[in-house]
Parts: sequence; C-alpha cells; structure tokens
Amino acid sequence: MNYIYIGMAGHIACIDKSTGNEIWRTKLKKGSSLTNLVREGNQVIAYSGGHLYALNALTGNIQWENELKGLGYSYCIIAGSEQTAGASANASAQQTAVAAGAVVATTAAT
Repeated sequence: MNYIYIGMAGHIACIDKSTGNEIWRTKLKKGSSLTNLVREGNQVIAYSGGHLYALNALTGNIQWENELKGLGYSYCIIAGSEQTAGASANASAQQTAVAAGAVVATTAAT
C-alpha cells in the first residue's frame, strides 16, 4: 500500500507515502473535529459527526453512509480485519488538550 489516509475536521484525505502529495480529499456531509477511520480492503471506513461512511480507497467517493440513529455523538473506535487503536489515542490526546486549555483559561481569569 503506497498511501496513507488521514481524518481531520470532517475530511478524509489520501496521501502518497513516497512523495507526500495529496491524491484526493473528501468532505464528509456531517463533520466534527475528530474524524476516525480505518482502511478495510478497497474501502476507507470513517466516522464523523455521528455518521459512518464507506469511501472508495482509490477515489475518495462516498459509497454509503449510515446515520447510526440513536447512538448520539461520541468517540468511535472502528475495528476491521486490520484493526487500529489510532482513534483511542486521538481521543486521549484531544481530551488532554481540552483539559490543558481549561486550566490555562481558569488561571488567566484569576
């Protein structure tokens, strides 16, 4: 696999590992600051804003979308046959950044 995939701010992007060039970028219909994904065969499965998406890994075209009604908006860990723990690491880092920002804001207010 010559590509890496990133999820950020409601977007999924495909990057060529050899050159660093962006191959494609897709804006998801429902975005959030945390966009989790996993590559599963010829698809990129992504979660953002309470919706689950399947994108074509070569083109970035959205193949399907599921609203996941009733599950709300929370961190989502996606596991496929090529399981990843990236989402939990991202969630932990984001929580740490939010907590640090709150401490700075509280200190500045006093």
